Amino acid sequence: MKTKEHEIIFNKDDVQQFVQLIGDRNPIYQSSERAKDYSFETIPLPPTMPMIAYKWLETPWELKHPIIHRKQKCIQHQRMYIEEIYKAVVEVTDQYQRHNLTFMKQTLFLFNRDGKLCFEGISDLTLGGLS
Repeated sequence: MKTKEHEIIFNKDDVQQFVQLIGDRNPIYQSSERAKDYSFETIPLPPTMPMIAYKWLETPWELKHPIIHRKQKCIQHQRMYIEEIYKAVVEVTDQYQRHNLTFMKQTLFLFNRDGKLCFEGISDLTLGGLS
């Protein structure tokens, strides 16, 4: 199963909120000028931040409770920046049933405007079912 592609744009406020929540005080996330002082084009996204893309995505499937997030892995293939357009898609793989539980892998992929993979967010889930 796979979602339709969605366009995602992360902005400075998204980064500010994220770094405040995780307690990251790195100056590269404070302003474009500070990021440029460290040789970045503009404000980069923190490496795990693309996972918040889920808040803008609609999946055509519903996860049934209980939902247990067993493990997660974030892979940054290319540096990502604010105000750039990314295409997001979520795919479900490795789905199987055992007893009354469903086990599955759900992966968030983010691609840049050239179609190059920038980010993979892999979540191994155990849940009551999938509809």
